[in-house]
Amino acid sequence: MSTIDNLTLNPIQTFGNQSLNCPFCSSTNSKKQHGVAGFLFLYCNHCKSVFRSDAHVVVAFEYPEEYYGDAEKEKFWFAPIVWMLNSERRSRTRYIAKRIPLANTSVIDIGCGNGALLTRIQQKTNCNAIGIEMDSVAARRASKNTKLSIISKPFQEVDLPLHSFDAVVTIHSFEHIAQPQQNLEKASRLVKTDGMLYIAIPNIASFQYKLFGRYWLHLDPEFHLHFIHPDFIKSTMLSKGFMFRKARHFNPVQNIPGFVLSALNLVTGKRDVLFDMLRNRKKLRNPFNVLLFLLLLILSAVLLPIAITEELVSVALGRGATVDFVFSKNKPV
Repeated sequence: MSTIDNLTLNPIQTFGNQSLNCPFCSSTNSKKQHGVAGFLFLYCNHCKSVFRSDAHVVVAFEYPEEYYGDAEKEKFWFAPIVWMLNSERRSRTRYIAKRIPLANTSVIDIGCGNGALLTRIQQKTNCNAIGIEMDSVAARRASKNTKLSIISKPFQEVDLPLHSFDAVVTIHSFEHIAQPQQNLEKASRLVKTDGMLYIAIPNIASFQYKLFGRYWLHLDPEFHLHFIHPDFIKSTMLSKGFMFRKARHFNPVQNIPGFVLSALNLVTGKRDVLFDMLRNRKKLRNPFNVLLFLLLLILSAVLLPIAITEELVSVALGRGATVDFVFSKNKPV
């Protein structure tokens, strides 16, 4: 049984030849894909999505504090990473702000984390900004901005008026929430006519996933429950009265470091050694870890040109390791 601090995680269950229903398409035609960190991941032969065996189960728990890092405001203490994250937030803010009304605007960020993106959107548009984040270190960070309305509950438990938001945003939080099809339906019903659904997810159809498999950084097996296939999310949203606007595959902030860290996972045979050090400075109190940290940074520099090349090729072919989908609503659902 795997544990992170005091959080007990669900172990791999034995299913023999039994297939579980896919949480996206409900097909029973699935097969085992990975056993990672005590979890079983399955591949749906029908919709091509990947899901954890317990992706159907809603479990209320607070993530361990080390998940959020030991810096005061951000998940990472390493200044270059914080700079890159802010660059990514600026890019998303510009894109969203240009495509929503200038007056009487409402934006909701599902899984808003520390509220950094939502804060930027609120400052740029003066919108009514609501963030949903389960009670956690991140929610407490977000609550420090008094111009944001933070709801510290799981999305499944939040009751909000239908068709009331100009933009519904979820940035790498959708894959954390159980019962994804129900939550996608709920999120879609919050969007106004002509409003926007902006959803960023790890891309299970990416070259990185095909290359690294169980060592892929964005698999994040303890916390990511499911990975919807890009083709299936497009067809799903079309059936809900949305129009597909854009898939943004270019994301050097997520994808280039993701390649490097995935490669390090593969080389070391262990997940997230450098990643955890970049989140939690206290791990560097151990002199051995300091030497390991420096060695991994040197190896990262060697891998960087390969990672940049992979990003450029993946973007050109629409196979980025992460992808931001933009949909607009044509009619009430």
